[in-house]
Amino acid sequence: MNILVRQKARELLKGSAVKIKNNPSSLRNKFLGKEKKVTIVTAAYNSGKFIRKTIESVINQSIGIDEIEYIIIDDCSTDDTYTIIQEYAAKYKNICSVSLQENNGSPGTPRNIGIELGTSKYITFLDADDWLAPDGLESLYNILEETGDDYAVGKTVKVESESESVIGEFASVKERRSITPLDVPHFFYHMGPTARMMNLSMVKENEIGFPNMKFGEDKWFFTDVFFTVGAVSTTKKPIYYVNRTSENPASLTRVTSVLDKRKADIEIIKHIQSKDIAPELKKIALNRIYEYDLVKSFDSQIFVKSNNKEDFIEILREAVETAKNLPYDFQDEFKVPIYKLALELFMEDRIDDFVRVFQWLKQDANKKYHIEDGLPYYELPFLEGTYRFVRIPMLARAIDSYIIDNVYHQSFEIYGDDINSIESVLIRDRKRIDNEITCDVQIEGNRGHFTVSLDDIDKMEKSLFTVFIRYNEYQLINIKRILKNKMTYNKKNVEFYTTVANNLGLAIKSLE
Repeated sequence: MNILVRQKARELLKGSAVKIKNNPSSLRNKFLGKEKKVTIVTAAYNSGKFIRKTIESVINQSIGIDEIEYIIIDDCSTDDTYTIIQEYAAKYKNICSVSLQENNGSPGTPRNIGIELGTSKYITFLDADDWLAPDGLESLYNILEETGDDYAVGKTVKVESESESVIGEFASVKERRSITPLDVPHFFYHMGPTARMMNLSMVKENEIGFPNMKFGEDKWFFTDVFFTVGAVSTTKKPIYYVNRTSENPASLTRVTSVLDKRKADIEIIKHIQSKDIAPELKKIALNRIYEYDLVKSFDSQIFVKSNNKEDFIEILREAVETAKNLPYDFQDEFKVPIYKLALELFMEDRIDDFVRVFQWLKQDANKKYHIEDGLPYYELPFLEGTYRFVRIPMLARAIDSYIIDNVYHQSFEIYGDDINSIESVLIRDRKRIDNEITCDVQIEGNRGHFTVSLDDIDKMEKSLFTVFIRYNEYQLINIKRILKNKMTYNKKNVEFYTTVANNLGLAIKSLE
């Protein structure tokens, strides 16, 4: 099937509908040019507003522009994108400009053209509205050279108009060398092209390519990469910056509807099922789509507020059909208890209850918690029997706080499966990376305690912060501080709350 995925790119390169300047595969370059260390592929369409910054981030790489083979494919833009690319191609012989005469509607085929033209040892992808950290390529290149691994990934930073955050932190939370994708439980959950470099011959020889899909082409491609790699490495270093500012509203990720994305997921499921690979790899890849992409999409305001809920439900029905031929029960692979419960309701055709689960998740501000044998549960007030209570993986609630000798002390209660895997408390800026404090934490049974000095707090930039408990290396949970508990009883609203003077108060009001 992958042969067909890249076939269109091959046919275009053989025809006359493609204009190429500084072709790295030309006889002249093959005989006279030195092999570059890394190929960068950028698919561009109407990117004139941003592409200069993208290209300049490549030119200014610490590895040296002379060590880079940069292939930029203009997908029949209608703005000045092509003119800008040509300007740079005229200055730099190792910047290859490819112009397509027909738009493909997807970065898939343009990226495949870059794969076909690439001649370096390694390859990476850079979208035309994003940019690289100054030493991003050098960091990944050195790791691959030192380890001999097929693939390396670093930190991706999402840049919004007033904030920045790390995408897929599990892939960049620590330095790892020569592991397998199975060694990081969520490795299949970050499948965009960002901040990663891989062996180009591995891609070419195994016929790995991007389908010409408007959404999901990355997921398809990197699933195949993960099925093929022998070993991978990860780094904490920032590599790649994703442009999600308000100036960039036309990003395909933004303009593709949720329903179109989920329809694309059905095609990716079928592709994965067709692969002859290790059963455990296939299970992980499929579960990522069944649970994280499909069922998790119901856990959103977009679904809860939608007037076309049946359209979402119909796609899930189609997904369930694809699972019928699996040699295992795909429900057993779900990791999030509330999603597993929702799917069980769906499979029992209790569609109204299925919808209510997600309405409750998004709209009930006073969820009831239940602790039994040291494990936390949600209480779902609209369900009965075995569905009344559903597990929460981890729950933390603030108990008491005080300051002694300019040191803030916070105690909390903690329940869940991974108490023994708690590593630290993280105080993180809500709007920027690298403005945070990691605090030691003490856990005894279901009680925890951490401290942070006011001197350390004073060293951080002014901002708003969230306090997390970090466990299993990269997983985070909030510490809940419940300021009020509201309930209805005997036709009255009853509310325990925190007063302005930080005292416990009670308000009783009539429902009428």
